[in-house]
Amino acid sequence: MRRRTHASAVRRHGVAVIGWFDGGAGASGDMFLGALVGAGVPLEVLSSAIDRMDLGITLRTESVQRASLGATRVHVEVPDTTVIRLLPDVVSLFASLDPSVNAVATSVFRRLAVAEAAVHQTTIDQVHFHEVGALDSIADVVGAAAGLCHLNLDWVGCSTLSLGSGSARGAHGPLPVPAPAVLALVVDGVPVQAGPASFESTTPTGAALMVEAVTQWGVMPPMTVSAVGMGAGSRDSDEVANVLRLVVGEATGVLPRGG
Repeated sequence: MRRRTHASAVRRHGVAVIGWFDGGAGASGDMFLGALVGAGVPLEVLSSAIDRMDLGITLRTESVQRASLGATRVHVEVPDTTVIRLLPDVVSLFASLDPSVNAVATSVFRRLAVAEAAVHQTTIDQVHFHEVGALDSIADVVGAAAGLCHLNLDWVGCSTLSLGSGSARGAHGPLPVPAPAVLALVVDGVPVQAGPASFESTTPTGAALMVEAVTQWGVMPPMTVSAVGMGAGSRDSDEVANVLRLVVGEATGVLPRGG
């Protein structure tokens, strides 16, 4: 994944290849994977990266509907485990990955550790990854990193991100929505809203992936569209089409500057 953040980002023939996320229904790890696969990233690209860690994780896809819209649901199937990992433990799992995938995955988990440390008033190396460090979240992050590197986008944008409302249950009991870690991840210039859904629309893993990937937040820039991916969330809600859309194409105008 290219992380160019200036208006003149180009590749061959002077054309920037870009992606734009529609975050109106929020973002989670599995929604992110579904959007990538729906936009044309082969599932094998994601699975091969995950297989390198030798954790017994498998991925499978399912075509589903969300509010009557067709979408791609990626299921992460993991073995039973009771392991609780610290950040160094998680990062050590990434040593077998390609360097570019390793760099993205490591950055995402560092973001998660910083957010969780702020919420729990501890240090990043003492954060216990009860949830975000579970095998399915590790798979989400590594698969997403591999998919982003495969697309090799020059610029990535995203709309205002819906976080949800209400409450959810975490490892230690009920949590308010938006989750404290999600708010900690979006404090630096990310445009957010509660959105239409009265449940957790954006998870900590989803927020960390979006903050890592996005060059600039805002409306879709001028572009010619070559692919659209619709990543399905687990719920089929009456309140919102629960999908994360990824639009991929070529820029046709000046790109907004990144922060």
